[in-house]
Amino acid sequence: MHFNNICRDVELFLRGLKLDLPELFPAPRRYRPAPVRGRRTSGLPPAARRNAKRIIVARVKHWAGLLNVDYNRVAIKDQRTLWGSCSGRRNLNFNWRLAAAPPEALDYVVIHELCHLREMNHSKKFWALVGLACPDYAARRRWLKENYAALRHPDTAALLLPKAAAGE
Repeated sequence: MHFNNICRDVELFLRGLKLDLPELFPAPRRYRPAPVRGRRTSGLPPAARRNAKRIIVARVKHWAGLLNVDYNRVAIKDQRTLWGSCSGRRNLNFNWRLAAAPPEALDYVVIHELCHLREMNHSKKFWALVGLACPDYAARRRWLKENYAALRHPDTAALLLPKAAAGE
């Protein structure tokens, strides 16, 4: 008997068995397609996003000058678990909610990300750089951890709307 005939016979046998004993052959799993990568809408009004970017970019420019570091671009995102990030391409990303945080907390995250332009890790050398620019960084970091839920509250976006758009 030829090999192809054996395979065909086994396939026919299994098809018949599948019809006779469906509990042994469950339906194939259907997988949801992976989410499309790209922009995730946060429901943040465009005016609030622009205002957040204006506030954050101003602090980045300020601290980049003081720390004597160059960066490529600043993006405002709606990260669920990050306050900021720094890429190997020297791009800085910040959570828009930082614009509603106290200036000290915002400055800490900006300093933290700018220090990554010198040290792309969380080594002792990195934390020493952060400590030079922001001696009380531990308290600022703690504030962000303790107030995470408040900044995630849906009303946070209203704090960033221009006065006329906020209904005042």
